[in-house]
Amino acid sequence: MNLQGKTAIVTGGARRLGRTMSLALAERGMNLVIHYGRSAEAVEEVLAEVRARGVQAVAVACDFEQPAQAPRVMETALDRFGGCQVLVNNAAIFESGNVFDTDEANWDRHFAINLKAPFFLSQAFAKHVPPGEKGKIVNITDWRAVRPGTGHVAYTLTKAALGTLTQVLAQALAPRIAVNAVALGAILPPPGKDQAYLDRVAKSVPLRCSGSPEDVVAAVMFLLEGSDYVTGTTLLVDGGAHLGGIQEDGS
Repeated sequence: MNLQGKTAIVTGGARRLGRTMSLALAERGMNLVIHYGRSAEAVEEVLAEVRARGVQAVAVACDFEQPAQAPRVMETALDRFGGCQVLVNNAAIFESGNVFDTDEANWDRHFAINLKAPFFLSQAFAKHVPPGEKGKIVNITDWRAVRPGTGHVAYTLTKAALGTLTQVLAQALAPRIAVNAVALGAILPPPGKDQAYLDRVAKSVPLRCSGSPEDVVAAVMFLLEGSDYVTGTTLLVDGGAHLGGIQEDGS
């Protein structure tokens, strides 16, 4: 797909990996709808950086703990740009919780934000890809979905389900819309952790290193513009962690 002049939605697009992907898409000439939850200050900074690259951008606040609000993001794309060709479902939460201490609130937050919101936004996106055009969806998942451990139970279940949803949508939305996923490993420290955490993880990953946001961008861009003959797949960007290198410790 030629991305120049087209429009992309990036959920959670103001911070961390979402910000990196937003800027990378802007570099390729895409107009952007940047969803955010509570990062009002960060989203203004990203909007300025995106617009400095010569493209248009708009931000939309939406609380994905209320998944019924998710289609509002698509409505913003329709109102501002008349349509949308790319959706990156990036927004997610990553909270601890094992089999014994995961409570209902933890469970519900993860399923609402990490699974229900991407589904209903994808549903709205699929209904509004401009006539005569094709679309692409990229879901951001996690290596834990492929090789689950005992920690982060609700998070892992939602990411595993998002991987399955990727395959379901790929079949249901073909041939107009290609749907793929990128499963991440140690790219950025999770909230509350620092570089030392990544350095420790890297010692048990087959490639013996952590990844970078640029590694993620390269994978996403392959799926968006590198090949139009890929759908229903999950591209693992984890240094081989899914092979069993990392031992889940619940941290």
